[in-house]
Amino acid sequence: MDKFFTLEDISVLPARIDSKLEVLLLANEGYTAGCCTDYINSIKENSGHNVTVRNPMAKSRMDKLLARPYTSLRNDAGHEFDVIIIHYSICIIFRNYISHLLRRKIRKFKGVKIVIIQDEYRRVNRIADEMVYLGIDVIASLLDKANINKVYSHPKLRKTLKVSTLAGYVSNYWVGQDTPPISERPKHIIYRGNRPPFWLGNGAHEKTVLAEKVSKHFHSKNLILDVSSDPADRIYGEDWLSFMNSGKTVIGLEGGASIFDFDESIEKTVSKYLLKNPNANYETVHKFFLSKQEDNIYYRMITPRSFEAIAMKTVQIMYPGEYSGVLQPWNHYIPLERDFSNVNEVIEVLENDKLLQEIADRAYLEIIESNKYSEEKLGKGIDACIYFSLKNKNLSHSKI
Repeated sequence: MDKFFTLEDISVLPARIDSKLEVLLLANEGYTAGCCTDYINSIKENSGHNVTVRNPMAKSRMDKLLARPYTSLRNDAGHEFDVIIIHYSICIIFRNYISHLLRRKIRKFKGVKIVIIQDEYRRVNRIADEMVYLGIDVIASLLDKANINKVYSHPKLRKTLKVSTLAGYVSNYWVGQDTPPISERPKHIIYRGNRPPFWLGNGAHEKTVLAEKVSKHFHSKNLILDVSSDPADRIYGEDWLSFMNSGKTVIGLEGGASIFDFDESIEKTVSKYLLKNPNANYETVHKFFLSKQEDNIYYRMITPRSFEAIAMKTVQIMYPGEYSGVLQPWNHYIPLERDFSNVNEVIEVLENDKLLQEIADRAYLEIIESNKYSEEKLGKGIDACIYFSLKNKNLSHSKI
């Protein structure tokens, strides 16, 4: 059996389990980002098996002392679990996420063990070692085929099934939302970014400076902007959807980072330097420590924010990129060159509500209504991972 699949490929392969399995999904449902909750719910609601979600993080001393159903690897009905899935909201190397007791139980567990991992650019070697210790059967990653074996190169992970997934899928909650037409939206450009640490390289730093660049190049153009990368301006929950509906367009770019820190030496070196030189700018840090590390692993992808924008019929203005093969410039988004050399062309489009509406409607039709990237795809893909792992481990043949 080929040890690498995309989630889309594996989900359409013949796979049938006669009876439902008991699946334990370890996840932090209280995670701030809505896309995280959407991902968890997509598995829970679209798997063909019985999925029990548990948060293994202990919030207090009393929590640690209380007996929990999953510590015996049984569900609330007393049935043993057949599968354990560890969601990316639970970092496997930290004991405040997975206790020593639960860690040992997972190691001894004989069923299928799946890790869903994102933000893979940090603590790479430690995480790989922990996967080996736990006996992980499936790694669901954002890396493509060309890079996944470079990152998870540990000899004992060679036979592990590796599956390339998207960072998120189209939540059913987004589909069919009552969204205002472009002509009724008061703002021309909206955006909320963040400030990743310097050591993640140019691919991440773009998110920090994007709001500033947009404000500079689109200023005094008779356009209404609401853009920021200040963490204090972040928006969550229902307020976020209202924000999305206020803009004709939203600025965006690919997710990911351009530097992988396998042994944590890059992060430590940069952090030490900034501790001594707190006013050092990114360009200086990059020149001294990061330039030779750029793009040591290719790690760019479409984000759940892109799917969400399309579902809200908010047109995206984005740097050109691959976007996991999902988006095409002018069909699904307005391309903005990184040097802003085509800014006047973009402004002409921003002033044309009819053209913006055409792009919004076409993107919705081809990306959302097509169901190519629906949350059901995620559920079916995870079920396929379970099936092939059972087959590979020669377990529960009566159910296959």
